[in-house]
Amino acid sequence: MTDKELIHMVHSGDKEALNIIINKYYDDIYRFCYYLTGHESDSYDITQEVFVKFIRYADSYRYKNLKGYLLIIARNLCYDYFRSKKDEVCLEEISEVGKDDIQIKIKEDKLLLEQALKSIPPKQREVIVLRIYEGFKFREIAKMLGCNISTVKSRYTLGIKNLGKELENGKESL
Repeated sequence: MTDKELIHMVHSGDKEALNIIINKYYDDIYRFCYYLTGHESDSYDITQEVFVKFIRYADSYRYKNLKGYLLIIARNLCYDYFRSKKDEVCLEEISEVGKDDIQIKIKEDKLLLEQALKSIPPKQREVIVLRIYEGFKFREIAKMLGCNISTVKSRYTLGIKNLGKELENGKESL
């Protein structure tokens, strides 16, 4: 079933269509929130709020790209999260240490990448997450963010450059 058909069903009062939309996009929205915030439990809360807002305003939804629309809601809620957590700094610890060195190295690299992502500016981070983790094209990202494509490409380039610097600094501090 297409998103357009699901939205039509929602507008017709079909509550089951909302459940289908949530099941279809929940993991993607959660992953996006997690990459932006770096906090598992907060990302679950933000993801829930995304769908609460969508349900509240579903009757007025008129966009063509449902996933993009949900990601915009998620982005805005993540920005609200950052404003509320501005002075807090949280680092996640490795909860389970693998039995073998390869697993430990993978977890260390993942932690290093997450920390590096958190340290670059939010506008660069969101473009990197949308491009690399979510697979959107620059044109789609520009449309979602309401800016021109050259701005998106510039943020991406600067973000990758800053991410590389952060990763180098992180490796040196180990």
